Amino acid sequence: MDVNFPLHKAKNQNFRKKKNANESSKGIENLPDPILEHILSYLSTKDAVRTSILSKRWQYLWTSTPKLHLAEGERDERMVFMNFVERALALCDSSKITDFSLSCDVQYDTSRINAWIISVLKHKVQVLDMYLRNFQEPLALPPCLFTCESLEVLTLKMFHYLKLPSSISFSSLKILSLTKVIFSNDHSTQQLFSGCPLLEKLSIFDCIWKNVKDVCISSPMLQELFISDRYLFEEKYGENDDKDDLNADVDDQKDFNGCKVVIFGTSLESFSFNGELINDYCLYNSSSMVKASLEVFERVELDNHQDAHRVFKLLSGLTSVENLKLSSGIVDVLNYAEELFAHLPAFHKLTSLSLEGVETLFTCEPLLTMLQDSPLDFLDFEMDWLPLYDGDYDWVLDPLPSCFVTHLKAIQIYPFWGAEYEMHAVKILLEFASALERIVIICDENYFESRGGLKKQKEIYEQIRLFPRGSMSCVVHFCAGCSGRLPISSFHITDDASTS
Repeated sequence: MDVNFPLHKAKNQNFRKKKNANESSKGIENLPDPILEHILSYLSTKDAVRTSILSKRWQYLWTSTPKLHLAEGERDERMVFMNFVERALALCDSSKITDFSLSCDVQYDTSRINAWIISVLKHKVQVLDMYLRNFQEPLALPPCLFTCESLEVLTLKMFHYLKLPSSISFSSLKILSLTKVIFSNDHSTQQLFSGCPLLEKLSIFDCIWKNVKDVCISSPMLQELFISDRYLFEEKYGENDDKDDLNADVDDQKDFNGCKVVIFGTSLESFSFNGELINDYCLYNSSSMVKASLEVFERVELDNHQDAHRVFKLLSGLTSVENLKLSSGIVDVLNYAEELFAHLPAFHKLTSLSLEGVETLFTCEPLLTMLQDSPLDFLDFEMDWLPLYDGDYDWVLDPLPSCFVTHLKAIQIYPFWGAEYEMHAVKILLEFASALERIVIICDENYFESRGGLKKQKEIYEQIRLFPRGSMSCVVHFCAGCSGRLPISSFHITDDASTS
């Protein structure tokens, strides 16, 4: 036997690897700059800069990519970061930067940061994302930002006053996202929302309206609107990490009765609200709306009668939706103003409804009233926790919505724990939903893990199989899930007792 054969074979393999590597390297080197720049555009800025050590040709190639994303790291490296930003912008001077993001502390460097913004705007930026924090001096963003003709997407996150110039004209802006900004006054805030004629998507996350009494949002092209008013909720539980000494008291809500925000949704298709009803939101001309979500937190320390009227106004502006999601807080707040029950709107186009917890349906008479004339065919219960229901399990569907008899074809419950009140709810749903074709019950696998596991789930399923049904063609799908909606495990039982 030739004992040198393995060594000879290894040498041949190394030779082929080197040859392939050289050919591959030559292949990349032979590519024209535009293609290499396109490849680099898929890398993070940090990784793109690292390619500068490959060869002289690659040394400045990264400066021609249209994307520049810069984020400050450790505070003891601040000067290195600041100097790198200025060097990067100088090297990119002759290039077009279409996508720029900046995340950093402001401290006492407002003039430098504004100089960076002005530089980027000169590059005809289209997407601009800024997260500014830790202010040690007031910041007024450069006026040219608010008249930029190339800008299509603007994302601004800063717990600071948004000081606006006298002239605002975002002629190309389609997406605007504002997070934790402090609106200065009625006039400038109104100018901001009026200066975006092509705006299609608007997100207002936890902004502070304390200095604004009335404002109107009426962009004719607006299709999606998301509003979150959670900053007081976060403040209660110590989640506001962006507060600094400069703006420590700006979110004091004493003697503040909220801002009235009027929304004209002539093209609006989707609306979402999440938070406490600090402000008064009113929707008008919203017949084009298809999808809406309302997640309301009850303000237990206040008189919620006002909040109930604000919920009523929101619901009244959503009557054209086909897909609606409601939190249990809607029920809690509405119950503070029973005089409104007789005047609640009807949802004549609603086909899909998602509720937070099964008790939301059975303990809210006004909700059942609103569903009376709806063509609802899908009902989804999203249960994020196991509530401790203290009431009697004598729930009835009164009044019984006509859609339960004529239209409702599918029900889904997730996650399911098999609690007594949940079983009672399933029993009622199966009995009165006479048009039902299927009910999907997804167990919380983690919950059952220490409570009998698969055996316990099968016991619950057998109980459900014996419940009387208003629809003899209804199929029960009983599945095991996990902490999220997906994946579903292999445990899956239907009425014919098959497993898959």
